[in-house]
Amino acid sequence: MRIGDLARRAGTTMRTIRYYEERGLIEPVRRTRGGFRLYKEEELRKLHLIRSLQTLDMPLSQVKAFFDERRRGRTAKEVAPALQAVLRRQLQEMERRMVQYRAMQESARETIEILDACKRCPQQPSSEVCGECPALAGRAAIPPHMEAVIESRRRGRSVRSVEAEAMSSTSMRRDTGAGSR
Repeated sequence: MRIGDLARRAGTTMRTIRYYEERGLIEPVRRTRGGFRLYKEEELRKLHLIRSLQTLDMPLSQVKAFFDERRRGRTAKEVAPALQAVLRRQLQEMERRMVQYRAMQESARETIEILDACKRCPQQPSSEVCGECPALAGRAAIPPHMEAVIESRRRGRSVRSVEAEAMSSTSMRRDTGAGSR
């Protein structure tokens, strides 16, 4: 099948397929005289697997390592140890991220509770005002989400702009892999 057909059936773009080809994840079986790439059905299965693994946050470098190890070995005995190593690394990364997500989740929960008290407060959030707040008194630390609320008001920014900035920053770190190594 041609690259356009492969892209359509895989639910992706031709550009993505070319990128995966450059990275050594998939390869055309041959090219036509006109230079069109032709792919086997196996490449479609690989594309579906790549997308599934990426949904689980497996970096393309690990997906490639997984495919490379599979290509090297002929028997399960030869392949299994290397594949286990790849999957163990992925599992460690997932566990690390889960710890971070749980901390963010707890911060959001605590901030929601604190903001219930803020609904009754007539003052502008600031370090001074919030430092005296009974909802924050006695806490070992101010949750990061609440710190962002307090800081945003001090700089004269709306809570929504801080929220959008935080989401963008989190998304960029995930997309670039920043902070994950």
